[in-house]
Formats: sequence, structure tokens, C-alpha cells
Amino acid sequence: MASGRSTCRPGNKFLFIISLLFVLNAIHPFSSVSESTVRQRLNIRLALSSCEDGDLVFRYGNGFWSPHFRNVSTLHKRFSHTGIVSIRFGRPWVVHSDAHSLTGVGQVRMEPLESFLADASDFAFFRLDAPQSVRTHIATVAFSYLGRPFDPSFDLHDPSKLYCSELVMHAVNEAAGKELIKPSVINGETVVAIDDCYRNSRMREVPLLQSEVMRMETAKRF
Repeated sequence: MASGRSTCRPGNKFLFIISLLFVLNAIHPFSSVSESTVRQRLNIRLALSSCEDGDLVFRYGNGFWSPHFRNVSTLHKRFSHTGIVSIRFGRPWVVHSDAHSLTGVGQVRMEPLESFLADASDFAFFRLDAPQSVRTHIATVAFSYLGRPFDPSFDLHDPSKLYCSELVMHAVNEAAGKELIKPSVINGETVVAIDDCYRNSRMREVPLLQSEVMRMETAKRF
């Protein structure tokens, strides 16, 4: 007959505490995510609803070469990589050209927008001031480049291979029917720097829905 006293031995007590913590965590998970990470996730959620077909998306990533590619820009040393938004089956994807940081081997590929932005410490969208048909055509042209090899030599004379900002330049200029994005001469070399892609006054940054950010942050507190 039970005496009503606890019969937890030291070993059993440890298991009991672990089990209790597991249950409590399931009910109210412990917060180990930083405020900046939470804000980044909120911004990515907003990005999914803010972008449109043919928008240019820029990010500053955490790759080995990210600081180098960012610093090549001469106007704004803010981003290290770029691609083009393509809406497929109601979902935003990004067409971009990237490669392995050590081998330089890669190709033009497409990945979900949330994946493209997952490790970015900064990102932004720019939209060409043009009819939607032109902006949709930007995405269509970019989509046609899928599978084309990455250009580790950054050679603008070889269109059979593309690096990220070169892809953006060709897609935008072909869709617009004019040279809206022009390369720069940096240290004697002609390259398409990241900021060359939005230097034109017809490229305008797309604001995220700040009111929605405030709504979600407020809901998070309660």
C-alpha cells in the first residue's frame, strides 16, 4: 500500500526532471533565438508577399567570398549576390548563378526565395519602373538561362557562362530592349558590379510592408 511519500531515487528524479522539461518545452518552447533572428524571419515572411515576378533580389550572405564581392561595388558596398524573382505556381523563386566557394564550379539554378534569403544578414528588392509585361519578361529570360555554367573568369565576352550580376544585366537589358544596366571598369577590368544592377534611376527599391511587421511583432508579445 502506498505511503503517499515520493519514491523518486536520484536516478529516477533526474529522468523525471528531464521528462518534465520536455513536456513544458512542448507546451511553451524555450526561446533560444535572438531578436535579430526573429526579425530576420519576419522580414523574410514579408518578402514572400512583397516581391513580384521580375524583381531583382539582392542579399549579403555569409559565404567566404561575400565580403570580396560586396567590396567590388563602387556606389553601395551593401550586397554580395543577386538574382531575379520568378513566380512559379504562386510561389516566389530566385533564378541566380552561383558556385562552390572553393572549386568555382556551379551553374544558373533556381531555389525558393526563403532558402535564398535564409542566411542573409541584409537583403532588398528592386523593381524596374516598367509595365508588368516587361518585368514578367525579365523573369522569363532569366528562366531560360537555367543550367548555364557559372563564369569563374568573370568574362563578359563569353555569354555561354554567367556570374550572378552578369545574368541580371542580360535578363533586364534583353527584356527592356535597351541597355539599362551597364558594366563598370574596375582596376582596368570590365565587370558587372552588384550595385551596377540598380544604378539606373528606373530601378526602385521595393519597401517591405512595415505595418505588417509591427502587427506580427505585437502579436508575438501576447
